[in-house]
Amino acid sequence: MTADDLSNLGLECSEDWVPFPVAGTIDLDYWARHQAGELVERYARDGEKGNARLLARDLKRAAADSRTREPLGAFGWYLSGHQTVAAVLELDAIHPDATFPQVTLPLLTEHMTARDFGEPDVREVGLPLGDAVRIRQNLIEERKRLLGPRPVVHTLFYAVRPATTDAAITLLVSWTEPVLDEPLESIVDTIAGTLHM
Repeated sequence: MTADDLSNLGLECSEDWVPFPVAGTIDLDYWARHQAGELVERYARDGEKGNARLLARDLKRAAADSRTREPLGAFGWYLSGHQTVAAVLELDAIHPDATFPQVTLPLLTEHMTARDFGEPDVREVGLPLGDAVRIRQNLIEERKRLLGPRPVVHTLFYAVRPATTDAAITLLVSWTEPVLDEPLESIVDTIAGTLHM
């Protein structure tokens, strides 16, 4: 199978999830300014205020960060009234290679779990796209400053094995605010159920 087999991969999410440009050449400054203007309009419809300058700066930073990992797709969750991204969702694929000629859910579970805060919550689940593994865990991120604290990153990871490809489709959502744990888990579980090819 080839990467072209994944050209029709998609998911469904609310307008709170802003798609990031992750491929091709694009003027990120222009994109971020345009997208910030749209967010300010959405916030106003919701009765909230948005700062176009702050939103543009954050959109550019978050999109540039996602581009470094070269996912198939990426989205930022922007809550009305907030000037920074609340969570980032990245959609990707893991293809078989010489080291791992077969990409299995047990292999992905082994490689994608961390025990920074004890055992992660690992569940085998069925999704419309195929058999999947769901991993909810918190990770310790690298320090942003030499003497600063190491932030905790909250993550929810799905790996799905569709019958139509040798690749595993992955969906990773990360955030830093603990108050978002419960609502985001529910939202991401719903999004994972919409994955389609």
